[in-house]
Amino acid sequence: GIEPTMELEHAIGFSGDLRKCLMFHPNGRDMVYAAGGCLIVADLLDPHNQVFLRGHDDFITTVDVSPSGRYIASGQRGENADVIVWDFEEKRLLYRMQSHDAGVAVVAFSHDEKLLLSVGVTPGDNRLFVWDMASGLMNAQSNAVQSVDSQNTMCAVWGGFFKDIKRRDTSNYMFATAGKKRYTILFGSEHVKRSQHVHNSCSIRIWCLDPVNGAWPVMGENVN
Repeated sequence: GIEPTMELEHAIGFSGDLRKCLMFHPNGRDMVYAAGGCLIVADLLDPHNQVFLRGHDDFITTVDVSPSGRYIASGQRGENADVIVWDFEEKRLLYRMQSHDAGVAVVAFSHDEKLLLSVGVTPGDNRLFVWDMASGLMNAQSNAVQSVDSQNTMCAVWGGFFKDIKRRDTSNYMFATAGKKRYTILFGSEHVKRSQHVHNSCSIRIWCLDPVNGAWPVMGENVN
């Protein structure tokens, strides 16, 4: 006989312990949020009108909506650590990026929606990728931080186009990544037993991306 099946009809709650798990859609009517391994698009005027976007096989760790609302991106933890780009209007999976390991810390769309930035967790991955939204292919890659033992990445933001000396837009993009940076300070001398103090600070790295050549020198790092 036919096996009985169960279909998810309504979800209550969301993954509120994540840094970036709840987004308003630019249409002013919907919100997008993570609930375990499911991405939910919910109507603000009708709490029972929900669409479930399912494609992850572990808990979602980060979500972003593109500026116009055309795309949604989500990343997950676990062995696969996929990044998925969704078509909002059609509510379907558009691209699946499978280059991260262990987990995805953050995803972020550029201001013109042409590029998607994804950063892996540290330790475990420590890779930073830029993806082309026209094809779903990788545009560039780099290590996210210099020292995986003392640094991580917790957030990222695009800053538009890099400007030349006359403050005119170039074809290069700017973005910043930030996270914690840990220092260990030793006290004492050769005659006195040494002790150590761990100091946590914030590290912000500024990047410049050439989308044609896939090159991106780090323009500077600010430590507070």
